[in-house]
Amino acid sequence: MWRFAGLIIVIAFLLSGREPAAIPDFAPPVQGGMQLTGTFGELRGNHFHAGLDIRGAVGRPVYAVADGFVARIVVKGGGYGQALYLDHPSGHTSLYGHLDRFREDIATFVKRRQYDLESFELDEELNPAHFPVRQGDLIGYIGKRGFAFGPHLHFELRDRETQDPLNPMSFGLDVADTRPPFVEAIRLYELDERGNPLRGESQQVRRLASHRYTTAEDTLWVNGPSFGLAVKAYDQQNSLNNWNGIYQMALRQDDSLRFAFAFERYGFDKTRYLNAHLDFEEQQQGSWFHRCFRLPGNQLKFYRPSEDGGRLQLAPGEASRVTIEISDKAGNQCTVEAVVKRRARPLTPIYEQAYVYQLPYDEESVIDNGSFRAHFAPFTFYEDLYFQYTLVPEKSAGIYSAVHQLHDHLTPVHRYFDLQIRPNEIAPALRKKAIIAYCADGNNPYSFGGEWTSENRLRARVRALGNYSIMVDTIGPRIRPERWSGNMRGWEQFSFRISDNFPTAGDARDLRFRAEVDGTWILMEYDAKTARLYHVFDGIISRGEHRLKLTVTDDRENTTLWEGTFVL
Repeated sequence: MWRFAGLIIVIAFLLSGREPAAIPDFAPPVQGGMQLTGTFGELRGNHFHAGLDIRGAVGRPVYAVADGFVARIVVKGGGYGQALYLDHPSGHTSLYGHLDRFREDIATFVKRRQYDLESFELDEELNPAHFPVRQGDLIGYIGKRGFAFGPHLHFELRDRETQDPLNPMSFGLDVADTRPPFVEAIRLYELDERGNPLRGESQQVRRLASHRYTTAEDTLWVNGPSFGLAVKAYDQQNSLNNWNGIYQMALRQDDSLRFAFAFERYGFDKTRYLNAHLDFEEQQQGSWFHRCFRLPGNQLKFYRPSEDGGRLQLAPGEASRVTIEISDKAGNQCTVEAVVKRRARPLTPIYEQAYVYQLPYDEESVIDNGSFRAHFAPFTFYEDLYFQYTLVPEKSAGIYSAVHQLHDHLTPVHRYFDLQIRPNEIAPALRKKAIIAYCADGNNPYSFGGEWTSENRLRARVRALGNYSIMVDTIGPRIRPERWSGNMRGWEQFSFRISDNFPTAGDARDLRFRAEVDGTWILMEYDAKTARLYHVFDGIISRGEHRLKLTVTDDRENTTLWEGTFVL
């Protein structure tokens, strides 16, 4: 297995045109064995998982995997929360995310920089002399900061030059695994001549043995000459029953390899193409299918080169046996087989869609009806889009334009596109509070912000299809004391919850906050997933009576002030 992993690395470097570095000897970032709750390349919302999620209780020590130095420190309320980036002589970067705390000297440095900058958020690049490390040195402790919904270490290995994430399990960081992946279902798609899916239908599978599956129906039928498949599959390691991601897949038609991929490395600039790799509409409804064919606008580089991109062909009346092989990093494999046959004469008419505009995926498109304007750059979509549009006159209070129904929210959008909406009557005093509001499938609206153009249109960059209109945000954020008292003698911290009436997206800014005690800035830490804002007493605030002033500001510059007196 080690030789096979090494071969993959060498081939990847040769294809990239760069000389491969020697495969380094990385040590595990935790002691006592690794249990994985997430694997490299797993399908996540709008991105592939860039590393390993290693289970552990809050406070479990984390160690440097190789000699090097701390090259970057990031602190933020979302994302990886508290994270360390270590650079290594081998040409790699290791990342340790969701840390509860850093080791003492790093933590002291971080707090000093936060007070110097008067900012909770920090993104600091360091030179090698600041914090050199040896393999096995303590660097921090496992936590659940940032967007982590349970304590774990998010661990990555990257190519230091490109920052492309690499599969850590190709560098000797293995876990015990003798269990093959398993299959939940497959999907069958009919495709047009450009490879655009016309329709898809899920097919149940039945298990023949621990590692073999077939479809519940003996034969799957298609009407046209071209079709594709997708598979819903997961993997498990020996020590946990988590449904983790698969490592690789190969599609064969009558024993001929037609499509394959393996999760070894990718570029962060390509990670959103996950929405083309999977069936986005199914994912939005809770099912995660790997496509075994390439959508026309999918620019991921880890697929096996193929002229037809996994699009399979059948003549009228012809049948073929299709096999999907799914493997994990330890080499365990399962297969699912299906017999697919093309009808001699289609039972249904040629598939047609009602649409208002046709948007080729690889061409620039502009829609302007006077009331709204949308500009789509080439490759905004992954396939040709038969775009549906409806203008709904709106008289509801709080909405200052028609509602523009742009297709539907189940269609993925890769690139931001420029959207402009003309308002109905809006008072001059409200113009600076106006926002492009987005609503999908009856959910609460959120704000993409916006600025006015010389043509009296509100303009914003957006990256979703659904219902858009102009609304105004005149309401300040909400500040709710969570843990607060006038007498906090003996307390370890105080805390608040902050929220706003409009969640933000695109260029709209998140909530900003500032806290002062007796007129001097103090550090308030923020957990974005719970909207919790808190201060840990650390000796900076002296004993006695003090006054706290907390301000929170939203994207439209609405500000809320909270003040209170306390004794420490």
